[in-house]
Order: sequence, then C-alpha cells, then structure tokens
Amino acid sequence: MQNIQQSTTDTLHSLSYLKPEWTLAIGFLLVIVLDLFVKKSKLMVFAAAMLTLLLSAVFLIIQFPNIGESQLLFNGMFSLTKAGTQFKLLILFASVLALIFFYQDERLKNHPKGINDFISIFLAAVLGMFLLISSANLLMLYLSIEMISLASYLMVSYSAYENKQAEAGMKYLLFGAVASAMMLYGISLIYGFTGSINLYGTEIINGFQQIGTSGSALAIVLLMAGIGFKLSFVPFHFWTPDAYQTAPTSVTSFLSSVPKIAVFGFLFLSIPILQLIGVGIFVQIILIVSAASMILGNIVATFQDDPKRMMAYSSIGHTGFMLMLFILPQDQILKALTFYLLAYTLMNAGTFMSISYIESRFGVLNISDYKGLGKKIPYLGFLLVILMVSLTGLPPTAGFIGKFLVFTSLISSAADSSYVTILLIIAALTTVISLFFYLKIPLNFFLKKSNEIKKETKLSALLPVVISLLVFLIILFGIFPFLLNSLII
Repeated sequence: MQNIQQSTTDTLHSLSYLKPEWTLAIGFLLVIVLDLFVKKSKLMVFAAAMLTLLLSAVFLIIQFPNIGESQLLFNGMFSLTKAGTQFKLLILFASVLALIFFYQDERLKNHPKGINDFISIFLAAVLGMFLLISSANLLMLYLSIEMISLASYLMVSYSAYENKQAEAGMKYLLFGAVASAMMLYGISLIYGFTGSINLYGTEIINGFQQIGTSGSALAIVLLMAGIGFKLSFVPFHFWTPDAYQTAPTSVTSFLSSVPKIAVFGFLFLSIPILQLIGVGIFVQIILIVSAASMILGNIVATFQDDPKRMMAYSSIGHTGFMLMLFILPQDQILKALTFYLLAYTLMNAGTFMSISYIESRFGVLNISDYKGLGKKIPYLGFLLVILMVSLTGLPPTAGFIGKFLVFTSLISSAADSSYVTILLIIAALTTVISLFFYLKIPLNFFLKKSNEIKKETKLSALLPVVISLLVFLIILFGIFPFLLNSLII
C-alpha cells in the first residue's frame, strides 16, 4: 500500500515538469478539433501548430535553469536533463522550419483532404521525439520509437496515389515492423539477463557482467536494430532512398533530420550505460556501422541523378560521420554533436527547400535537368552553391566547423587506437568523395548549357526568403562558431 502511495505521489509531482509535452499534446488535440468543427481552418491550424511549437520552446527555456544534473520522474520512466532540453529545443527549431515548408509543398497543399490531418500527425511525431529523448526505461524507449515510426509511416504515405509511392510506403512500414520486432526481442533479452529495464540504474550493467560476451552482443545488436532503423545507418538503410524519393519533399526534409536529432539525443544520454555493457560491444558496433555508413552513403550518392535520392544516401553518410563521436566518453561529445546537428539541420532544410522550389517552378526532377537554370534563377543557384559547400564541409561554413569539431574530438583517441585512426581516414576520404556528388548541382546550374526551354510557374517568394535566412546562419556560424558554442552547456 505504501509503494502504491509513493508511486502515485511521484506521478502527481512529475506532472508539473511536463509542460512542454503537455503543450504538444494539447496542440495535437486542438488541431483535430479545428479540422472537425471549423470550416476552412487551414490558416487556423497553421497558427495553432506554430503557437504549440513556440509555447513548448518557451516552457523548455523557463524550465532549463531549474534542471539538475539528472532528474528521474514517473517512477524512473522519464528523465529530465539539461542536455536533453537542448536536444528538444533543437527539435522545435527544426520543426518550425518543417512546418513552414509543409505549407509551401504543392503535393500537401493540393491533397484532396487538405493538410490539417497531416499537421496533427506531425505534432504527434514531435511529441514522440520528446518522449524518446527523456526515456529512462527500455519500455519507454520502445513506445517512443513506435510513436515516431507510426507517424513517419503516415507522413510518407500521405499522398501516395501512384504505385511507386505506395510501394515505398509499404517498404518503409515492413522494414520498420521487422526492426521493431528485433528491438523488442533485444529488450526482452536484456530483461531476461538482468531482471531490469531501467537505464539509469546499475542492475543492467551488473546483470551483463554475469553472462558471456555472445549474449551481451546479441542483446545489444537487437536493441540497436530499432535505433538503427530511425537513424537509417547501414544495414538498416534499405528503406531510405525509396521513401525519400517518393515522399513529398517537405516530408523528406523533416524525416532526414528531425527524428535523427531525437535518436542521437537518446544515445548521448544513454552512453554511460551502453558503453559499459559487455566488453566494449557498443563501441565495436559503432565503429563498424559508422565506417560502413560513410562508405556506402557517399559512394552510392555519387551515382544518383535524382536529388532527393542523392540526399538520402548523403544523410546515411552524415549519420555515419556523427556516429563516430559515440566511441568517446559522454563529456567529450556534446558540443561537437549539437553543433553538427544544428548545422546539418540548416543545410538539409535549405537544400530540400531549394529542390522543392526548382521542382515546383520548372517541373524538373533530376540533377541533369538543372542545366542552364543558373541564368534563370542565379540567386537561388548562388544559395545552392553555399549549401553544397557546407554539406561537403568546406570553409567558411557551419558544415566545416561541424566536421572540424568532430575530427578534433576524435584525434586524441586515434593515438590510442588503430581502429579510430582507420575510422578518421575513412571519414576524410569519404568527405573528398562527397565533393563529386554535391558539386554536380552547381556544375549543372552554371557550367552546362541546356537547349530546352523550361516552362516557369510563378511561385511565392517565401521559400527563397527562408533559404536565404538559413544560408545566412550557415555562414554566420561558420565564421563565428562561438556564437553557437556559447549556448551549449
């Protein structure tokens, strides 16, 4: 009876700390109500969704100074940390960009049912990401990833009218189901081996010390299957190119960056326990998948003509690059990881907005069809050059600073481990390879002539304005990185 009373007291006490999550939940319900009972509620839904994201950010900022080193809520199910709050703020920033992009996407705007249902799914996905970052329990981890996955399936298939689109959505769903089943089996093994699913206790570590290396490796590999599916690292990347290519461009932009912030945030907060399970099994897994993702992602991207498919493989390469950090102790990761994630969010959103604008204005779908567009839209072409330079990791851009921070974080470890040295060499070589596919876009834009007369459609100037702002931030943080580093704890 006393345990029930303590549990109830702890739950009631914890509710006051969930204002950002409550805001997202209320916003989700409000969007549904507006869609059901208000005619022509498109602008109202946009305003409600934007207000929801901004209010959630305000609550996070107000809450930030009062957060301790690590605070467990809801009987150890939910963790509250300053680093986790930073990842949530980054998710909200990326979600605001995504929300603006959704309302400029022609496929979503022209959907027979409208965009309101889509926005409710989007807010549910953001809520799932918040819960994932704060997961202090393997059951909470599984539920959070499933919440994000279900929302992602619906977003990818929202405008699937053709066989190819439906096939990509089905492939995404089936791969997700398999990865989910593998992760659930891994969680069951961890519970069977240790008698606990609490990530912030010592029971899991003590339990794994009593079993063999093979049992530990199997459990961790299966657990990483679900995480790998959301990060789309090798070998859980097969769904990525088709889903990115056929989904609305704004959805591709959202899925290629925002869920990854949440998963990387969870991995960062869980590093102390993951690195202690078994005899360096987690680090060995990271070394392998990081190298494989960088090699496959960058090499295969070189042969792509569809810009969204190219960016899909590019995202696999960037994921592998960021994963390198997770072989380091937790206290050496945060600044480099957060800077890289923000830089990637800016570069990724700007590139997909540019692709969407070109597709809507000229009706061109392939990079080879970009020939001669530099004469028609030289300003956007100039912005694209900066975005491609930043994605490659060249100065004076935020992409260069992000890669520089990752390399400098790992160099000290390279002296102690030949495997880390090999990983850094792979990272450097694949960065050089990425030049070949990133610079294909400006090459076709400005240096190749086209004999075809491309028909133009008049579009709103909002997307070019947003792209300009993103490029400005990329250059600003590239020249003055301390402006961002000073905000990271």
